Amino acid sequence: MSTSKSRGISYFNNNNLVLFVPSKKICITIYLHMSFLCGLTLFAQKPEKDFQIWGNFEVESPINKRWMIHVQHQTRFIENATEYGYSYFDAGGLYRIGKNLRFTFNYIFADKKRTDVSYSYRHQFEGYFTYRKKFGKFTFFDRFLSDMQFKDFNSDAQGNRLRDFYLRNKVTLRYKLPFKLTPYIAEETYYKFDGIYYERGFYGINRIRLFYGLLYNVTEHWQAEISYTMEFNHDAKIPTNNYMLSFGLVKTFFQ
Repeated sequence: MSTSKSRGISYFNNNNLVLFVPSKKICITIYLHMSFLCGLTLFAQKPEKDFQIWGNFEVESPINKRWMIHVQHQTRFIENATEYGYSYFDAGGLYRIGKNLRFTFNYIFADKKRTDVSYSYRHQFEGYFTYRKKFGKFTFFDRFLSDMQFKDFNSDAQGNRLRDFYLRNKVTLRYKLPFKLTPYIAEETYYKFDGIYYERGFYGINRIRLFYGLLYNVTEHWQAEISYTMEFNHDAKIPTNNYMLSFGLVKTFFQ
């Protein structure tokens, strides 16, 4: 494996796989610029607002040195956290490419409450790379995800169409404190490739999430989590700003 550096950027070449590794300064600069640009989009339309509570349970289980099983369940309560609104269960595999890089793929079954008393059922598929970089007490994560879904499969012609193609990028910066505590900030951007649900057939960035959270290491691999998230949905038929209080329990080997 060969390594080269230029202006704070490292390049690792291993069997023709070239990895871009940003320096600490570049990581922080990129994060601040993304947060600023995201903030500029929040005033495009007058959105509806809602407070929600989310619950999350997630487990990684090793099979061997390279492969792991990944399962997750999440439930969301909407309308000022007074009624059930959405839940999903996903299961898949995780492959460790290297110490700081891995790939995960999942099948997801989800049900979402419509505006009436009925529910919409979705079959979703996702795959994503997660990169990690540690410097001192800071840890930087970059997750690049692609997903798509069948909505209400076989219910109509559209239900048989694989749609809602998204590219999603989430960057996270954590800081390790004493007493097993790790606060973090994160930002996630959604880029949509088809415009079925949007006015003007919108393509592009239509959702942004900002996260402020705290992790507590219950054991070496189990983490309890609490976070506050601001979600901004724009260029939609019904633009919304959602504010979520989330609680989670996660078993992970990638901290």
